[in-house]
Amino acid sequence: MRVFRLFLVGWLGLPLAGWGQGAAPLTLPQALQLARTNYPALRARQAGVAAAAADVRTVRANYLPQLTAQAQALDGTSNQARGALLGGVGPNVSGVRDYTSYQASWASQGMLYIDWPAVTFGRYRADVQRAEASVSEAQAAYDQELFTHQVQVADAYLLALAAQKTVALQAANLQRSLALRRIVLAGTRAGIQAGIDSSTANAEAARARLQVLASRQQAEQQRVRLAGLLGVPTQSFTLTDSTRFFTRLPALPAAADTGSLLRHPTLLAYQRRVATSDALARALAAGNRPTLSVVGATWGRGSGAASAARPDGTYAIDPGLGAGLPFKVYNYAVGAALTWRLTELIHSHRAATAQLARSEQARADYSQQALQLRTEQQNARLQLELAQQSALAAPAQLDAAQRAYTQAQARYNAGLDNLVVLTQATLVLNRAETDQAIATSNVWRALVLRAATSGDLGEFTSQLP
Repeated sequence: MRVFRLFLVGWLGLPLAGWGQGAAPLTLPQALQLARTNYPALRARQAGVAAAAADVRTVRANYLPQLTAQAQALDGTSNQARGALLGGVGPNVSGVRDYTSYQASWASQGMLYIDWPAVTFGRYRADVQRAEASVSEAQAAYDQELFTHQVQVADAYLLALAAQKTVALQAANLQRSLALRRIVLAGTRAGIQAGIDSSTANAEAARARLQVLASRQQAEQQRVRLAGLLGVPTQSFTLTDSTRFFTRLPALPAAADTGSLLRHPTLLAYQRRVATSDALARALAAGNRPTLSVVGATWGRGSGAASAARPDGTYAIDPGLGAGLPFKVYNYAVGAALTWRLTELIHSHRAATAQLARSEQARADYSQQALQLRTEQQNARLQLELAQQSALAAPAQLDAAQRAYTQAQARYNAGLDNLVVLTQATLVLNRAETDQAIATSNVWRALVLRAATSGDLGEFTSQLP
């Protein structure tokens, strides 16, 4: 028993220092800024905005004049057109042929070819508008992701801070239990108090220690969750109650105007999806229109076959590389070309019809999201009212618990009550202290919830230092 008592005394007397120490302090505004710049999902959304902006420049470049340079050198039979062309973008040419000779010779051709879709009958404008709508959608998606994440960070910070506060309250309760235990042990050794009181005091001190450990575990879980939202190591920060989240209530805004939902980042993101779908439908519908292009080319040709016939009607063939590669004839051509893919009429009509159906689906999703936000806004307003009422009632509970503890302690010291009554008063005081801190913190959390449903986090962040 003596060994067990020594172990119990040593375990109960373990120091509380070391938890959450040695790390840089982190306020809520700093946490919000850190999450904005450090969270990978937000950086991914920013990259999406940059990619969409690059797509606009790509679409515009597709309708710029296209200049193509080409050069060929061929070795083949001479009964061909001089400067023959295999594939490529240049025009096929004709010339004098020698049907009697299969002797090989070199031929060459070089060309500059330009093609400019000068008139697209609205297709260019539709493609650009579709690309610009994608930029607006990507930006709205980033704004929605940022707003949602900032709300999550604010709530996670308050939860982690409340858990940290609970650790401090449980630690204070443990110190109170240890102080009472020392008094009880001294009394029982002197024969002033009953021996059962020492066992009861040891049990209560052990229970208080277990509560400290449980609160630490909960606090660490909340710190890990917050660190994940910040994208930083868990032990690299310690939370700071610079705004006094446990000692003062925030200023509550007036009743929310449902019209403000139109500016909610989530609804704006859904609106941009509808706009992008409509722009894509218009671009698909414009795909059946013709294209009037300005085209032009200049080219030169060379051949190992002589340009003039011999008296017998045949042509002299020089198989040397130097005879066939140099250009001997130069040409150019300019004009306009009207291209209209008639079968595209059917394809584009069907594709546009399908996209219009997707636009209707996007509008229905928008209406559903607006309905859900209105419901959540009403619930947030109710939660804020209830949290405020609880916070206003909590001080009366704490005051009564403090009075009861003081009276029970005095009566116990005077020998008028037993330790069970004092222990019960200690439990009531510990619960009242925790309820007081959590009730005040819950008002701040309810304010974050209301800001999340109204789409304006400023009514919360404006009250931060």
